[in-house]
Amino acid sequence: MCWKQMAPAKYDKGQKEKGTNLDDHPNLVTECRYEAIDLWFYLDILSYQLDCKDSRIAELEFEVNRWKERAKR
Repeated sequence: MCWKQMAPAKYDKGQKEKGTNLDDHPNLVTECRYEAIDLWFYLDILSYQLDCKDSRIAELEFEVNRWKERAKR
């Protein structure tokens, strides 16, 4: 999905949940901080997932090379 597909729906959903227009929101700084905390966790988990993927790829590459060496015998 792209920005044009995701952003309007998320904005409209937030408007309904919060019941206020962002222009009138009394505490945007705090809300931004909460969003930044969420983003931090998303990035931390994504980093972990990528590390796991990289480790698994390295394991599989090792196994492929090991089997290639065996096949040469």
